[in-house]
Amino acid sequence: MSPDTDPGSPPPAPRHASPGPDPELDHLEDADALAGGAEPAGADEPEEADEPFIPLGSEELPEPPEPPAAEAPESFEAHQAHAAIARSLHPPPPPSPPVPPQLCAEADAYFTGAMHAYTEGDLPGARLSLLAVAAIGAPDSAPAAMVFLGVIAARHRDFPQAYLWFARAAAGPDVHWALVAVAELRRLG
Repeated sequence: MSPDTDPGSPPPAPRHASPGPDPELDHLEDADALAGGAEPAGADEPEEADEPFIPLGSEELPEPPEPPAAEAPESFEAHQAHAAIARSLHPPPPPSPPVPPQLCAEADAYFTGAMHAYTEGDLPGARLSLLAVAAIGAPDSAPAAMVFLGVIAARHRDFPQAYLWFARAAAGPDVHWALVAVAELRRLG
């Protein structure tokens, strides 16, 4: 031991060894690098990419991710049980009574008048007659009346009203007018 050193102090580093990292100097080096336009120390480390790199023209495509596992479908018995509970809670509405023949004849007369008014361009008059036909509910003329009420509402740019009439006609029993109403609903968007 040399006479200059204290017995409790660590031995001096050998002259050929470099001094350890000095945080004060590292900070100064980063500041000098930024001022000179260079990247700070540690910035040249590559970041990990989320997706694999695929060079252009490569035939190898990454595997698509696995779709999430689908839930197991309910059994048929469970579905039947749910349907039975729903039927018991909400019974179907009773069938509507048949329209008397006199009212069917009146609805047909109103419908004929509405078609004459419609072809002559009297849309308000046609609308009133068609409302009467729809209110009577004759199975032969009410679905057509609902479709024409929807057409008149669409011409007046009353799209919610048009949607209402087309939806009622689409849910009706007459297949022809239901298809016409569905086509008009698609046209409305």
